[in-house]
Amino acid sequence: MMLTGLFTSAAGLPAAAARPVLASPRGSSIRIPVPTGERSLSPVESLLLAAFRWQTQQQTGCRSEEPGFAGMLEELREYQRGHSVQEQAAASLSIMEALSGPFPPVFKRFAAQAWAPSSLSYCTTLILGFLVGEMTLTEREAGDSRGGGVLVKKCAVLEHSGCSGLCVHMCKLPTERMFAEKWGMPLRMQPNFETCECQLSFGVSPPPLKQDTTLPTGCIGSCPLAQSHPLPQAAAAAAPLAASNLEGYLNRGR
Repeated sequence: MMLTGLFTSAAGLPAAAARPVLASPRGSSIRIPVPTGERSLSPVESLLLAAFRWQTQQQTGCRSEEPGFAGMLEELREYQRGHSVQEQAAASLSIMEALSGPFPPVFKRFAAQAWAPSSLSYCTTLILGFLVGEMTLTEREAGDSRGGGVLVKKCAVLEHSGCSGLCVHMCKLPTERMFAEKWGMPLRMQPNFETCECQLSFGVSPPPLKQDTTLPTGCIGSCPLAQSHPLPQAAAAAAPLAASNLEGYLNRGR
């Protein structure tokens, strides 16, 4: 019965009651619009999503009664709106490090081996589908036929959140940093904000933030939060400074 309840909750079956408004740790109540449709997950993917969401709640303090993937997005967007990009990156790093368990230091011993990037790309396609959706193995990068590449065909988080900030500050940059520091493996992530594709290249170092041409200069048009709560002109003007501060935070201690 307990496993049945876990799978039902994690799979995101429609709730009978009206969708709740999130209660922020800082005391605000902000309704974050998210898609009503739910993705179809296998029992294993549902279990992985439940574990990921539990760890997200522990690190962010945000909890939604909305089940499954949609509830996870609500919690991430609520935390995102009330915290700086540095705090978002720190929370994301804590979530990923907690879920990685003892594997990073073990893998790091073999990170210089020729097979290491390919092994990580293969494991990524087996494990990460619950979060990003369908993936396929690719060459490492354009012009490099070695293994180590993964193409996320339509990232579920980016597609359903429509948020470039969530993608950049709580996924791309913290993930690249974690693999470089904890796993000993460079990783470049190249999201496409028009198609929601994302190319992962293990064994390839990302460019400096200011030189990364894959990043948008502001909110993308499909962002529901930007549509319902437009940024004031002063906040938009401060975006380059925020990106500079985040890069400094991510590079500290290197």
